[in-house]
Amino acid sequence: MSGFVYGARLQGSGLPLNQAVEAAAAGYGVSGNARMQANYPYLVNASAMMGGVNGARSPAYVPGAASGTTTPLMNGYGMQTPLGMGAAGGYTNGIGPQSAQSSVPQTPYPHHQMASHIHLHPQQQQQQQQAPPPPHSQDRQPGQHHQSAQSQQHHAPHHSQKHMHGKQHRKPESEVNRFANTTLEELKDNIFTVCKDQHGCRFLQKKLEDGQESHVRMIFEEVSPHFSGLMTDPFGNYLCQKLLEHCTEPQRTQIVTSVAQELVNISLNMHGTRAVQKMIEYLSNQEQIDAIIQALRNSVVLLIRDLNGNHVIQKCLNRLSKKDNQFIYDSVAANCNEVATHRHGCCVFQRCIDYASPTQKAQLVKEVIANALTLVQDPFGNYVVQYVLDLNNTDFSEPLIKKFIGHICGLSVQKFSSNVMEKCIRLASTSTRRALVAPILQRDKLDTLMRDSYGNY
Repeated sequence: MSGFVYGARLQGSGLPLNQAVEAAAAGYGVSGNARMQANYPYLVNASAMMGGVNGARSPAYVPGAASGTTTPLMNGYGMQTPLGMGAAGGYTNGIGPQSAQSSVPQTPYPHHQMASHIHLHPQQQQQQQQAPPPPHSQDRQPGQHHQSAQSQQHHAPHHSQKHMHGKQHRKPESEVNRFANTTLEELKDNIFTVCKDQHGCRFLQKKLEDGQESHVRMIFEEVSPHFSGLMTDPFGNYLCQKLLEHCTEPQRTQIVTSVAQELVNISLNMHGTRAVQKMIEYLSNQEQIDAIIQALRNSVVLLIRDLNGNHVIQKCLNRLSKKDNQFIYDSVAANCNEVATHRHGCCVFQRCIDYASPTQKAQLVKEVIANALTLVQDPFGNYVVQYVLDLNNTDFSEPLIKKFIGHICGLSVQKFSSNVMEKCIRLASTSTRRALVAPILQRDKLDTLMRDSYGNY
């Protein structure tokens, strides 16, 4: 019995269409291609159970991409797929304490779609149209029966008790409003303790927003000796951010200087990374900038490869001048493979190219060309190679493509490099293309590639 016929029988038995098709795919071996091409988003899970798309490349995807950007990804057909990155502080997209990691719907492109419906027997179609959907059908699992009305009534008290239980754990109104009638002067000598409390921190932030100079000075004097510790505190880091925003320039310089030695460790912390990014955003003189550069100079690669720290480097790229950012380009160029083959590093590498001066861009591209054969076969490094090709600069693309001459047959049968080979053939000049594809034209090589799951593309 075929998977689709079995799916139809399941559908006739009252199962929702998505569950019927998914059960048929998982149990009766509908091919991965058929399920993907049917354009049912919920069949992606069934395809994963069957080991991926049979005979085709799964859409390539880079988790944890860079801040406020879209990384061009290549699907199995050599087309770019935009991947919106999550918002993680300065990294406004990506993975991190400030990020909302997004998922990418894996639906096929229109010109690769096949029939997006399943033929059912007319009698089954009629049953489907007439039968009302069962209550809460979206929550039911295959094989799970719905509760009767009596059963639902039996469980109703349990839910009521659960909600009442939640209310009992709410904080008393007096605790929430205990700072309502408090003046800042009453908290003198206790501000450091108060700022680590959720409601106390909000109270102090409001005082800073009011802009009264005496209040800002009082909070600064009591907080500044403990600033590095507060930057990693779940609540204190918010007060640090607000203080950096409203303090005077001399006060900000004093803060930057005092935390410089701990800046790398703070940047690696899920709360501290936010405060450091805010600090970089509000740098107001060269003395402050130089202190930040000196603190981060020897830890650029460490920060780039870290879930939280990479946002700090990206904030530097975004806010500092190209001249001040040279320390980042020197570190990335000297550690090209280590950065470009990392899940976060490959995205930061692309942002470095975006913010680079012509000289800095040439500095990075030179290293990509030198390491092209390694990068093109890497799950993350291949995106850096493609990014350089997409710059549409023949001074970069031609020497890069020539690095693959004589290697195209081996690279065409690998999942990641095969995408890059397609792009190289499209972008190469006539003479370079002729030299690049020459090995493929040999009969034995051509026959092998035509039969290969990646090479056939």
